[in-house]
Amino acid sequence: MVKKRELGIFFLLFMLGLFFAYVYNDITKTKDDIFKRIQSHQIEQISYILQNIEKDILDTSDVKTSEDLFSMFSKEYVRAEYEHIISLMLTSNVKYAYILYKDEQDKFRFLLDASKTDKANFNQKFDVTSEEYNTVYTTKKPQIIQLNDIENLYLTYLYPIINNGNVIGVFNIDITTNIQKIILESIKPLETFFVVLIIFVLLLMAMTVMQIFHYFVTRKKIFTDPLTKTFNRNYLEETVPLLNLSHYSLAMLDLDKFKIINDTYGHKAGDYVLSRTSKVFKDSIRDSDILVRYGGEEFLLLINNRSKTKSDLDVCERVRKNILKEHFLYEDNEINVSVSIGLHKNPHLEKNLQEAIKVADKMLYIAKKSGRNRVICYDEKKSSENFSSSTDISFVKEAIDDDRVICYYQPIYDYKHSRIFKYEALVRIIAKDGKIVPPLAFLPLIKETNIHYKLTQRILLVVFETFKNNNKLVSINMNFSDLINPDIEETIINNLKHNQHLACRVTFEILESDEISDIDLFKQKINLLHSLKAKVSIDDFGSGYSNFKTIIDVEANFLKIDGSLIKNIDVNTKDFKVVKSIIHFAAQSNMQTIAEYVHSKEVYDKLLLLNIDFMQGYYIAKPKASLVEIEELFKSC
Repeated sequence: MVKKRELGIFFLLFMLGLFFAYVYNDITKTKDDIFKRIQSHQIEQISYILQNIEKDILDTSDVKTSEDLFSMFSKEYVRAEYEHIISLMLTSNVKYAYILYKDEQDKFRFLLDASKTDKANFNQKFDVTSEEYNTVYTTKKPQIIQLNDIENLYLTYLYPIINNGNVIGVFNIDITTNIQKIILESIKPLETFFVVLIIFVLLLMAMTVMQIFHYFVTRKKIFTDPLTKTFNRNYLEETVPLLNLSHYSLAMLDLDKFKIINDTYGHKAGDYVLSRTSKVFKDSIRDSDILVRYGGEEFLLLINNRSKTKSDLDVCERVRKNILKEHFLYEDNEINVSVSIGLHKNPHLEKNLQEAIKVADKMLYIAKKSGRNRVICYDEKKSSENFSSSTDISFVKEAIDDDRVICYYQPIYDYKHSRIFKYEALVRIIAKDGKIVPPLAFLPLIKETNIHYKLTQRILLVVFETFKNNNKLVSINMNFSDLINPDIEETIINNLKHNQHLACRVTFEILESDEISDIDLFKQKINLLHSLKAKVSIDDFGSGYSNFKTIIDVEANFLKIDGSLIKNIDVNTKDFKVVKSIIHFAAQSNMQTIAEYVHSKEVYDKLLLLNIDFMQGYYIAKPKASLVEIEELFKSC
């Protein structure tokens, strides 16, 4: 929504603009009123004088017709007498004064001219330029001719000489502009000031309108996910205060096995699937429903329940079936896509939207755990049964949001030099009751979800923060899917690229048993880590099918032997031989070896015989939240 500040500014400017326009209009009206008053006063005075002169002319010489008038003024001494009388009217405001009449050809001619300069001769023709000269004869009323400062004339006043109801002559008085100019020059700065103010206010209003327009243009970008063209979480955060949850049901939608699509066909294929599925989602819901890309392949759907045409469950089922029917073809590869949905019909019963989302998210987890491609609806009566386990996806999400993800650190021992070589970071979650939850309680549940990547990002940030200001070495566990995740890659680059002191002390332990579908991509990501000066370790080596050529090609720095081979090495000769072979292979490949799960002195002694490089396990030291010191080793023996 447009911010109140911009609307307030626009309204204030609008009111100021109206006020200034009103004042400017009032000044203009006042100026016109002053002009009219001055004009009326001048004409009133002149009319009074002309009326007396007219009476004198008609009474003294017994003039009845225009011929009589002509005869009277044909006498030079009469003209001189009346020119003198009329000339008394000439002031700084009256420039010309003369008497005209119409001859037999209806041509106007001078009877006398009382002007000081540029005097006309008796009976000289007068060229009429305005219709008012004829009008004064027909209407027998004085006429005013407004002039636009022609030769400094402001107006011409025509006053008829009437006898027996007939106009026999006309007084012509030309009034100058002196007073009007003075007034105009006095008022003009004030008018200009208000014109400038109005223009300034209009410019400010235009700028405010542009800001508001820019807000509406950018609002779509800010609140719209560029890939799926759906709303994003920014929109959700902006809308939350306005949402009435009693009008909506809430559903969480998550694409099934989306990580496999990314790993198999690449991230461009993943983007294609997300773009297409979001279009199917939008086509399957109504205009009154709200679709939000909540994160990765996860969407939040607010289903308007005020429309009784379809129930919320019907909408969810329609979305699920339409996704299943859709054909996704990318570069001649047909990709099978399905969606799991968790539905909460009464989100308004929760404390807030976030709590309602947690409930729907738990339903989504149940849908995935039950086989995927289904809709699971929250049943308040069975909620305790459904939520019997506290360690589910929502548990991990909540821990990330509440900053309850921590790392324990287990030392990796260099027995040849009797020192701690480095530490392995192991994730833990602090439950709300303060208990420490181990990774096996939650990692398997989030393996194929977007929350797994978020957890990995948080672990990276925790470890980087812990080790950035010391000189100790650390190992961080990662899956291949973590390694190719763009957000995780960005986190690694941002923290290590310009911090060589930290980068050279970090080792990324990649699970050898993890599904590596794209060997070339795997090598590319390992090379990226090497380019940042970080080291690479192959974790759990020997737990599954070991591609020795791939291990050699990636030029790993360390080879960590899987604990299943180490824990019984003191009693199982086959395991002893396998471990011996792996150590020999690593030495030939310029890799150092690490044995994990060293849980007893017997195992420790056997590994000494094999000349392994480094060891870790409970016999040496248990992992703890703080970094173990050398004097704390072997305390459990």
